[in-house]
Amino acid sequence: MSPKPGESLDPSSVGIVAVGDELLAGAHPDLNSPYLAYRCLEFGRTVRRVIVVGDEEADIAAAVDALARETATVFVSGGLGPTLDDVTRHGVAKALGVELYESEEAWAEVSGWFLRAGRPVLESNRRQALIPVGSERIPNAFGTAPGFRAVHPSGAVVMVGPGPPKELQGVFDSEMAPWLAAHPPDSKKRAKRTLHFGDLPESTFADGVGVWMARDANPLVGVTVKEGVLTARCVATADTETEANRLAEESAAAILALFPDRYLGEEVEGLGSFVGGFLAEKGLSFTVAESCTGGLVAGALTDAPGVSAVFQGSYVTYANERKVEVLGVAQASLDAHGAVSQQVAAEMARGALERSGARLAVSTTGVAGPTGGTEEKPIGLVWFGLALRHASGEIEVRTVDRRWPPLGRERIRSWAKNKALGLLLEGARDLTA
Repeated sequence: MSPKPGESLDPSSVGIVAVGDELLAGAHPDLNSPYLAYRCLEFGRTVRRVIVVGDEEADIAAAVDALARETATVFVSGGLGPTLDDVTRHGVAKALGVELYESEEAWAEVSGWFLRAGRPVLESNRRQALIPVGSERIPNAFGTAPGFRAVHPSGAVVMVGPGPPKELQGVFDSEMAPWLAAHPPDSKKRAKRTLHFGDLPESTFADGVGVWMARDANPLVGVTVKEGVLTARCVATADTETEANRLAEESAAAILALFPDRYLGEEVEGLGSFVGGFLAEKGLSFTVAESCTGGLVAGALTDAPGVSAVFQGSYVTYANERKVEVLGVAQASLDAHGAVSQQVAAEMARGALERSGARLAVSTTGVAGPTGGTEEKPIGLVWFGLALRHASGEIEVRTVDRRWPPLGRERIRSWAKNKALGLLLEGARDLTA
């Protein structure tokens, strides 16, 4: 007797199809597949294979069909736009062996999005309301393209979502994750704990955690780094919910004990928002003096609602003349040591603190490239100053440098921004200890 559809598929197995000509051309990296793979671990599922295809209906159909015969769950991302080259829905329908139809619910969602945004609804947008016969719409509250969920003839579940990473992540959290939780691959219970850390290199974390990150570990520890925030997730599996929760709690506590000074919290949207919120909560006024980061640090801090209560302004002193005129940096320091130096970083931070009357100030000065580096001061060298005004009125100034690899101006400036945010948080915690 031949097996029924789905019987021969490992319930924990996952396949991913990433769709987009831009992915094959190298114009954009595939950010969705790593995200989906990482998140699937929380639900006892493991990605077996990822296929990247262009915007070709036949290629999409072949990839979906192949993975649906190998894995129990197939995720497809991208190609749900309104243009003629957005053919993911057509390719998936072909793999399913069904036709497309215009879903009234999907069209109401698409047209409603444009109406709420005060934009005209175009006839081309009707393509976004097409879903395969027999499928179930997956709402997208984060963009214009609804997704859908369907069952392949093999028994595999196929879930299709948008291509923009922020949209996909929003849809995964709101729609796909609840479905995965309600359809576990086995009878085991799972519990998850999430910890966020700032100014913590992934290599330092891995050295500390060690074998806890092994693929067969229980709890399983996974880590991602984004915009200066390292996120660690502990997923425990056990026969009972109580036991799973106990294992997850113990794992999280052990990790937290390794890096207590770098811990941010369980729910962190972004490093700038967190630090700005912390400073506002503590009532600590602060300012920023930036050179190589050109306002990035200040911009990140304004992500925090209510931060204006403690942040009245900052200084972007890109030219040496402005460092002297605005912040009081000594011309002698610039002549003797150059703008990218410990002395100038310290004077920038002190000058910003004294002129603003704030309790905290951080400064950045460095060589972001692609030119301007020397043997003594290579591209990637950034000096930071941190000035603290203690309750006694005494001003303390600290300095630190970082030497990042020359991997591009944008990355160096982003790393410097995140380091400056971490220093502000360090200073704030010291002042409120």
